[in-house]
Amino acid sequence: MSSWKRSFEMVTQELDLTRRKKQALDELLAKKRVSQLTYDHLGKTLNARLLDLEAHQRSLADKMNGRADELEEQAALFELVLADLEIRHIGREMDEEIYTRNRETVTLGLEATTSELSLIRNSLNKIPL
Repeated sequence: MSSWKRSFEMVTQELDLTRRKKQALDELLAKKRVSQLTYDHLGKTLNARLLDLEAHQRSLADKMNGRADELEEQAALFELVLADLEIRHIGREMDEEIYTRNRETVTLGLEATTSELSLIRNSLNKIPL
């Protein structure tokens, strides 16, 4: 698993947990099961944690967007190399075995790149706006 993915999943889980805790605290206050003083103290701590986690998530998202940009450029290069291979193959500039091996290698690179790009985009789409 990519380090960005592990970090992103951890911060997302922590955010969800902290939001649930805040909601539970709000409900306890509404039901008069905690005092205003207790609510204020715990709420302050939870709100600070939420702000920290949201800032961390934004930072990760910025890095992930940067990585996505790099992967888009990389995919475009793989596509150019594949097109060049095809042109050279059609023009009979390279042996069939070399063409097949090179095409498979570049195709694997393109597939890995597009797969990671898809994972990043899917993760970024999970961030509430």
